[in-house]
Amino acid sequence: MIYCAFVGPFKDKRLLQMSNEYLRQLERWWPVTTITLPEKPKDILKFIESKKDKGMMLSLDAHGDRMDSSAFIKWVTQSSRDIYFLGWGADGPIEEVKKLKLKSLSLSPMTFSHELARVLLLEQLYRSGATLKNHPYPK
Repeated sequence: MIYCAFVGPFKDKRLLQMSNEYLRQLERWWPVTTITLPEKPKDILKFIESKKDKGMMLSLDAHGDRMDSSAFIKWVTQSSRDIYFLGWGADGPIEEVKKLKLKSLSLSPMTFSHELARVLLLEQLYRSGATLKNHPYPK
């Protein structure tokens, strides 16, 4: 199972629509659940603490490890554990989370808004699922 936990709600309705469309399409490939976390450090840390032993946690971070789409597809489709992607607000991860030294992943060396980064993650998950099922989308 894949979980995408994002801090704060979408504010841009167009990006919310794109996100929802990818989620709808992802249902064909595998279950992806999105979770909106309150923008309160206490609640964020409580969520991480409750999930840290249940799967792999990846913090989306501009300075995280980089992988191209092919490597991402291979990694995500071969994982036997639940995956928790943690997406942050405009300021990135809070200090308390940085101290946890979670594995981090950069979606691109370019800078994107945090809301667009959410859509990019969902697109890559859709691309991964389509590749796994030999769907022509990624070609």
